[in-house]
Amino acid sequence: MAKTETSARNGASSTTLAKASLLLRTVARTFPTGGTLSRIAREVEMNTATTHRLLSALAHEGLLTFDPYVKTYQVGFELLQIAESAQAVAPDLRLRHRLRPMLAKIARRTEESTYLSIRSNQDSVCIDVAEGSYPVSANTLLAGARRPLGIGAGALALLALLPEAEGERMLLRNRDRYERYSGITLDEVKQGLAECRRDGFAFNNGRIVPEVAALGVAFQVQDTGQYVAISVASVVSRMNPERRQMVIEVIRDEIRSLPDVI
Repeated sequence: MAKTETSARNGASSTTLAKASLLLRTVARTFPTGGTLSRIAREVEMNTATTHRLLSALAHEGLLTFDPYVKTYQVGFELLQIAESAQAVAPDLRLRHRLRPMLAKIARRTEESTYLSIRSNQDSVCIDVAEGSYPVSANTLLAGARRPLGIGAGALALLALLPEAEGERMLLRNRDRYERYSGITLDEVKQGLAECRRDGFAFNNGRIVPEVAALGVAFQVQDTGQYVAISVASVVSRMNPERRQMVIEVIRDEIRSLPDVI
């Protein structure tokens, strides 16, 4: 792990769990064939006593292994077993890797935080985020965040992509969950859904997070059949009609550049 990345994490890495996670990632990425205590400690800019205590704990749990002959730590078998059990999400990770360059282009062209979301049963799951360059960040959605289909621009665009009958069933299944998001009603979601089907994109004008607006466009990846949404968030004051049109055109332009979209 590059020291610049390590330094950026240090402010949020004050807890034991965060420090242990940092060490685990560092061993896996930087020292795949094994790293000594001193080298690992230098890499993460942590004192050797703390590093040794946490590495020993990770080794005790099987997440790392310690070779007493060469005094190095490596990824443990238990971690490999965890990774193996996570293969069910491998297609989503491949999709994220595949679409990440497009996501970065949209963020660069719009200067805004840009999100990649997929449908998971009755939910929308954000699987990647590209930060924009605009000084005021409107990043309110993290990778891994899950919302009911219909809540948020990306989730609403995904809902609108479903056949109408299936969309209606999703509305009924999620109706009791909507009010948890700033009191949004089923009727509001239905209205947004109708507008999204009419316009070809979803627009959330600060309804979930005050002063944060977002636009979403959904599409289907041809070779996987996966439903995907791209959404762009900004402060409400920047999302005037002219800029909304520009953002939508950028998203659609980048989607058209993909060879496997229908």
